[in-house]
Amino acid sequence: MGCYFYLLKLHHAKMEINLSIKAKSLKGLIETVKKNISLRSIVIISIVLSIISTTYFFFNDQIVTYGDAESHLNIAKRVVHSITPGVAQIGGIWLPLPHMMLVPFVYFDFLWRTGLAGSIVSGVSFIVSSVFLYRITYFLTKDKVISFVSFIIFASNPNILYLQSTPMTELVLIMFFLLSTYYFIRFIYNSENIIYLIIAAFFGFCASLSRYDGWFLVLFEAMAIVVLYIGKKKFWREMEGKLFLFSTLAFLGVLLWILWDYLILGDPFYFTNSQFSAKTQQQNWYIRGELPSYHNIFSALYYYFVTSLSNSGFLIFLTSIVGLIIFLKDHFKEQKIYLVLLILFVPFIFNVATLFLGQSVIFIPHITPNTFEWTLFNVRYGVMMIPVVTILFSYLLTRRSVTTYFVLALIFVLQFMLYFVGYSDVITLADGTRGLSKAERHDAEYWLKDNYDDGLVLIDDYARTVSIVRTKIPMQNIIYIGNRKYWEESFNQPEKYATWIVMQRDDAVWQGIYGKPHIQSRLFKYFNKVYTSPDILIFRKIRTT
Repeated sequence: MGCYFYLLKLHHAKMEINLSIKAKSLKGLIETVKKNISLRSIVIISIVLSIISTTYFFFNDQIVTYGDAESHLNIAKRVVHSITPGVAQIGGIWLPLPHMMLVPFVYFDFLWRTGLAGSIVSGVSFIVSSVFLYRITYFLTKDKVISFVSFIIFASNPNILYLQSTPMTELVLIMFFLLSTYYFIRFIYNSENIIYLIIAAFFGFCASLSRYDGWFLVLFEAMAIVVLYIGKKKFWREMEGKLFLFSTLAFLGVLLWILWDYLILGDPFYFTNSQFSAKTQQQNWYIRGELPSYHNIFSALYYYFVTSLSNSGFLIFLTSIVGLIIFLKDHFKEQKIYLVLLILFVPFIFNVATLFLGQSVIFIPHITPNTFEWTLFNVRYGVMMIPVVTILFSYLLTRRSVTTYFVLALIFVLQFMLYFVGYSDVITLADGTRGLSKAERHDAEYWLKDNYDDGLVLIDDYARTVSIVRTKIPMQNIIYIGNRKYWEESFNQPEKYATWIVMQRDDAVWQGIYGKPHIQSRLFKYFNKVYTSPDILIFRKIRTT
């Protein structure tokens, strides 16, 4: 019996020695990582990941898979190359800043047609986002390793890597969101430093001109300023000055956009009232009974929760919930931390609110009814939650045990295995290649690419009948609704400007020309029908000798 206990103690001692060695090895590894982590290393890794992923998606012809991706490219292109070039080509629906950032690059036809102009803008946004996600995490944890892990999880997320390769605007928003959030958090903890407040307001201004999510960001930052000063002796005097200073710059973007729509389009709320607005699109879904979260808060919460989970990665997201619980437990009595979380969770609040109000719609597999025509649409909205998810996931490393490090590393590896074997979709790519967001490629597009020779082309670009970037048509040869004079006169005299007319059943050109007998007769007088399909017709002006 004594021998048995001796062997048991010996085995236990060996286990303790092994664990001690492992702990020392882990500690040594952590110290090595700490010494080598710098903002420079974050930038270098981000650049490498950006170039590799963009190259991969470029050679797989997946940079301009989204219909919206081409629209963003075309809006920017028309500013410099159009029958009527100028800033007015920005329009009044999508916010202008991402398109203005594209302008220097779409000037070059190769970058425009390939979509690489958008890859440059989104790629730079990705790099800046990576740096400031690291800085936010470091400010909250004061730990380089935890901050580096947060960066790695963000920068290696396949949905982030795909979108940063495209002309979509999500990475631009994430960049300005993280920039504004970082400086606003610095202000929360040092409210006497108004420089932080001014910088936060400036980047909030940029966010508000990037996507409408940015409007909620500056609104909640303004609310946080009020809450920050509640209970202080000079509450009103201090709060009033800081709130005015912040709002003057942060809300300027909102006011400028409303003024722009009024001056250019005659309606200050054109972005929500026009036939091209998201609100109008959602009304069509509502009529069809396919707006599941409208005035249903539980559905709105459920849909965006699942969408966030699908973008972040199933295992990463669920683990981050544990991280949130631990984070709240550790900072339970720290009032300012609740303001930090409020700002970080603004994307969740915004998307749930817009789903509930019927201003947006998300279709995602497994929870969208099979009776719906589509079950995959707008799932990219969930990428906005990835930054806070990575922060909360990495926060668990504050427990500093070998077991914690091992479990989190295992979860990270397993999540990537799920992507690799196809169990977890890269859902943003799936939406762009087989969801409703996919850019349709009709046979008419291939025909036009092979047969277009020269001349102006009248087309309803909103209907996306053919892809302009994939054809040989120069943008300055396109007549669309934004070329008002050419567009309106062509509906009375189709032959006046256009050499080619492309129409799709029930689009604006079809209704305005083909659908009116007296104009249709004029059409056939001056044009030959050169392409026919059940839904698309192409006409070419009769050549005169």
